[in-house]
Amino acid sequence: MKQIAVALLLGISFFAMPSLSPAADKKEKTITRELYQDLELFAKILHHVKSDYVEDVKDKELIEGSIRGMLTALDPHSLFMPAEVYRELRVDTEGKFGGIGIEVTSKDNFLTVVAPLEGTPADRARIRAGDRILRINKTPAKGMSLTDAVKMMRGERGSRITLVLQREGSKPFQVTLVRDLIRIQSVRKELVDKRYGYVRVTSFQEGTAKELDRALRELEKKVPGGLAGLVLDLRNNPGGLLDEAVEVADQFLESGTIVVTKSRHNKEVDKKEARREKTHPAYPLIVMVNGGSASAAEIVAGALQDHRRGILLGTSTFGKGSVQTVYELGDGSALKLTIAKYYTPSGRSIQAQGIKPDIEVGEVKPEMIASTATTPRERVVREKDLKGHLEGGSPKGEEEDSEKEAETSPKGGSPKGGSPKGKKGKATPEQKPEDYQKETALNYIKSWDTFQSKGRLR
Repeated sequence: MKQIAVALLLGISFFAMPSLSPAADKKEKTITRELYQDLELFAKILHHVKSDYVEDVKDKELIEGSIRGMLTALDPHSLFMPAEVYRELRVDTEGKFGGIGIEVTSKDNFLTVVAPLEGTPADRARIRAGDRILRINKTPAKGMSLTDAVKMMRGERGSRITLVLQREGSKPFQVTLVRDLIRIQSVRKELVDKRYGYVRVTSFQEGTAKELDRALRELEKKVPGGLAGLVLDLRNNPGGLLDEAVEVADQFLESGTIVVTKSRHNKEVDKKEARREKTHPAYPLIVMVNGGSASAAEIVAGALQDHRRGILLGTSTFGKGSVQTVYELGDGSALKLTIAKYYTPSGRSIQAQGIKPDIEVGEVKPEMIASTATTPRERVVREKDLKGHLEGGSPKGEEEDSEKEAETSPKGGSPKGGSPKGKKGKATPEQKPEDYQKETALNYIKSWDTFQSKGRLR
């Protein structure tokens, strides 16, 4: 037991105590002494648990449990990943794994759906953003860690899993899903009325930017003289790889900043810039977003909005503007730690604020809202709702500037107004609302020339 405590103290002190010059800050030394006092308290508790707890507990379980508890005190995205979980994370970024295709987070001690991945068992079962997971098979999900939830929901193709969920305004309901090999096709394209492009990006994984470039080129070749406009759909895109998001934004921007990364004390550590040679033609662009658009998707949306390259349509995004890096720990396990925050080119923080659309359009038609005016409004979970979330750290007055930005025409102009603000009506697990947002976006892109000819666009 003493060997465990000593090893733990030595290991942590090694990272906490860089070589200090004689003129080193006294505060740094004070923090180090306080840390030693706290570690002594930890060692005492570890000793009592090992010697007096009612059942035998393995040393590894105690240490890993302590690590998880420490990271839980930081923010929702910092976590310890045992070897098997880290392997699954690497598989995720490659775009192929066995499971049901669902992105979840923890809110108020409940597993909560951020977004189902399009075309997966979860999507086909009509699971929706904001649904709470009450049970996974026979195991209650309240208080379950994300790591354990991932383990339970992943599995071999063809195996079954039963979830009990609850949607705001509805009673709990049960769905049984058959796990599948989740091959995430991150880019899907469609030509509308032989003139307009529609491209959906479902996630940012390895190769997404190349897939998008190929899809755009194929659409552009089909239209003599080039596309008359494009709708880029980033709804329910949970994010993914930063480099892929930067390359996606780069395809629509000739120059300028795409995203700025700042670490502790607001220190700028990285800035990604657009390059002219990768840019597609500057046709009218509408970017669709909603509460399920997170992280890398918000970086793309924020960059295009700040540079006035496209109009954002939909509802406010998730607000996940923090940067995580993964440290491999040598035994197959890894630490995912939040190390910085993302900022848009104009300096707006994404964290806990999200990106506000230029044109707010809800999921359902206005007449459907009127018929369900007395029902509770369904609410999508966002970053600011998560326990322990980091604050955005935006400069004073930024919120007002953000509101003004939403009223400014982008490069190429924008249709102003004319779209009622939508609200979500009550939905049951059996209902699949029509895609009113997509319909509205396509109507706007088709009307672009009309608005411009009447002087509504710059």
